Amino acid sequence: MMKKWVRIAGWIVVGLTSLFFIQSGIQKLVGTEQMVDMFHELGYPDWSRVVVGLIEIVGAVLLALPRLTFYSAAALGTLMIGAVASELLAGQGLGALLPGQWLLLLGLIAGVRIKLNIQSKARRVENSDKRFQKTDI
Repeated sequence: MMKKWVRIAGWIVVGLTSLFFIQSGIQKLVGTEQMVDMFHELGYPDWSRVVVGLIEIVGAVLLALPRLTFYSAAALGTLMIGAVASELLAGQGLGALLPGQWLLLLGLIAGVRIKLNIQSKARRVENSDKRFQKTDI
């Protein structure tokens, strides 16, 4: 069984990560000057900013749902790979640091979720075996 503080820390990390992506997605949807300029500097059309913003918001919400955390982290991670590549291709090496850090954090979240899902399934199988053995007698 996982310690309570580890579970709480995990939810805090997922919650803060979700809040970041919601905030970032809203900025892209609203079209703040900073986001519009960034997408133009990277050579992307305006509609791509809106699509990325929607993906970030939906991904952030799904990140908080345990059954969908892995898939959401994978989708947001793919988005961050694109962000890192875009920054590097545009010659903005330091600009790749922030999405790179989020990519690492999303990888950690996805890895922990995989481990928790495996443990949860193992416990369910173990419990069903015990119930089956009791009814067998």
